[in-house]
Amino acid sequence: MIVRPERAADHGQVAQVLAEAFGGPAEARLVELLRGSPAYVPELALVAEVDGAVVGHILFTVVDVGGVPALALAPMAVAPAHQRRGIGGALVRAGLEGAQARPEAAVVVLGHPDYYPRFGFRRARAFGIEPPWPGVPDEAFLAYPLPAYTEACRGVVAYPPAFDEV
Repeated sequence: MIVRPERAADHGQVAQVLAEAFGGPAEARLVELLRGSPAYVPELALVAEVDGAVVGHILFTVVDVGGVPALALAPMAVAPAHQRRGIGGALVRAGLEGAQARPEAAVVVLGHPDYYPRFGFRRARAFGIEPPWPGVPDEAFLAYPLPAYTEACRGVVAYPPAFDEV
């Protein structure tokens, strides 16, 4: 398996992986919209490749937390036929490693509470970071502080408009 930045030639395969993993086209549309936005970080749009085929994808985009730039991890997907083989974990680790040298303060994710803590994510509300949607359980909205983290990174996360369009 190889984890690398996505290329334009990967977009079709990425859309297929996202549709298979999420059971529809919404996440592929979200990724398409985010690629065309100022929030897009090309070096943090990664694919996992096995035998020349894209089998996984992860995207980190810039968000705002109380006037402080942060990153959102969304979406992350592995093709169902390749799940439970460490591909998702490799994508998360590679993305977090790439985020370490960036100026953003933290990474936020709305995800499975049993999955993301193994990478160092903790409940976002413990940092004073709130989701923009009502009813999000504490254990599912998580944050990972980056080297640029400061306590000024507090408040409601403002996601790029693309998240409201899908």
